[in-house]
Amino acid sequence: MDQQALQKMLIEMDNQLSKSRAELSMVNLQMERVDTNLNMIKSTTGLLNKHCQPKENVWEGVGKAFVAIDVDDYKKKIQDDEKEFLDSKKSLNIKKNYLETTLEKTMDTMTQIVGKKP
Repeated sequence: MDQQALQKMLIEMDNQLSKSRAELSMVNLQMERVDTNLNMIKSTTGLLNKHCQPKENVWEGVGKAFVAIDVDDYKKKIQDDEKEFLDSKKSLNIKKNYLETTLEKTMDTMTQIVGKKP
């Protein structure tokens, strides 16, 4: 392989590294937000179980207003949200593993190419 083609390939690989790092950073940020939401759901559910009786009303924020909602219905909404967040977390973990593998393989390949003597 001639020097110019090798240099072009290394530049493309470096661009791929930068793109993968940026995506990995975004995935990590999204995972932190999902974890924060899951912690809020866990805390809220615990407080509702501790302080509310079945068929009691709680106030749910809707925009700039609050509406009374049955505590059991509210817990159901929270459980549905939790399932969605857990699904998101699973998908983000898959994407994170893919990006980490891509980064590792690209770095290894670049190291092998640079390490070879022409």
